Amino acid sequence: MPAAATAVPERVVLAARPQASLRLYAVPPAGAGPDCYLRWVPLLPPWIELCSVALPGRGTRAGEPSLTDPAYLSARLAAVLDDWTDPRPFAVFGHSAGALLAYEATRHLRRTHGRPPALLAVSSLSAPHLDAYTADLPPRLTAGLAGLRELVGPIPEQLLADARLMAAACTPLLADLLLLLHYRHHPEPPLPVPLALYGGELDPVTGLRPLQAWNDLVTTPASAQLFPGGHSYLHTATKELVGHLTDVLGTVINRPVATA
Repeated sequence: MPAAATAVPERVVLAARPQASLRLYAVPPAGAGPDCYLRWVPLLPPWIELCSVALPGRGTRAGEPSLTDPAYLSARLAAVLDDWTDPRPFAVFGHSAGALLAYEATRHLRRTHGRPPALLAVSSLSAPHLDAYTADLPPRLTAGLAGLRELVGPIPEQLLADARLMAAACTPLLADLLLLLHYRHHPEPPLPVPLALYGGELDPVTGLRPLQAWNDLVTTPASAQLFPGGHSYLHTATKELVGHLTDVLGTVINRPVATA
């Protein structure tokens, strides 16, 4: 079989804490690898073990073909999240394209009678049933560097000056944007899973209303928590985001909420 047909996400434990009572899976945003969440490690309390996923074509797996089929990738991600060898509860956070994968993996777990996450946290992505991706992404893809900066934030000059480096950085990003463009939402009953909503106050890609529309897809709605910054606020408001997420996780599993 072709390599792309057999490639699967791989679990990456960013900070091994075998005594932790909860695993938190942080799914990377478009074009990124697990290392984008390394700054979270010292901000999380000992009762949370931070994990991520390495996807083909991204990060250390950049030499592999990227996967752009959202149904295939989310199903394989679901198998990583619901690890039958680990009975601890788990939660999943996804930023940008990672939010769609986190949501669809959770829906796949319900269809296959797997364990649901203790919390589904989505960040900086319009709710998938709005069909906004095919309307919003093409204009940015044709807007050149200006459109790219809206998606990923500032681009280092040394990257812009080297065509090969730029191609290496853009290839996984374009693959994930293609994944979003391939996506078609199929209605299902709302998920009976606690939800957390996050975004940037100045996000040009995902406004407050399309972010709040995620509440249509769950049985228990949540208020959107916005932080200073744009679409990539994840990198500038890290401490505030992790602190709020820790509090929410402490609530859903009845744990103390003080951060380390």
